[in-house]
Amino acid sequence: MNITWKGVNVFIKFVKIQEIMKKAYLVLSILLLFGITSQGQTPSGKIAPTTEEEYVMGSVGYKMFMQMKVALKDNYKVKDIKEFEYGERKASFKGLHRPGEEKPCAIIMVYTKLRGAPEYYCIPTLDAPELLWDRYRMGLVGETDNQQDQLQFFGFALAKALMMYTAE
Repeated sequence: MNITWKGVNVFIKFVKIQEIMKKAYLVLSILLLFGITSQGQTPSGKIAPTTEEEYVMGSVGYKMFMQMKVALKDNYKVKDIKEFEYGERKASFKGLHRPGEEKPCAIIMVYTKLRGAPEYYCIPTLDAPELLWDRYRMGLVGETDNQQDQLQFFGFALAKALMMYTAE
């Protein structure tokens, strides 16, 4: 077996990216636990889980809304939550709201890098089907050439959002 330093460096980068993704997932889970599920819509105090249709609306539908001004379906609304910038990167968090509900049924994260096209991610409710969480996790790979920097920024933005929610 012939191991090169280049191969070792590639493996080390892969392991670091995996660690960053795990940390981002943990921070996001905590954010959702404190931010969304603690304040519900139903008499039982619980938000109904994000549906498949809402997940698609929060990622693809919102992108179409922003780029082509296609209306969101069934009177859903998108409200700004918070925006974080660091250097040439920006993450905007927006709530996707069902008609007549005050709390979001999903959170849309719009990631932008200077001179780059925005990337859209839909974060489902904590109790949404695992399939939606898997789609969110797999979507984090993104379209950038430097995923490590992108994932580090995601962790940074999510940590700031978590602190914002715990301070309120």
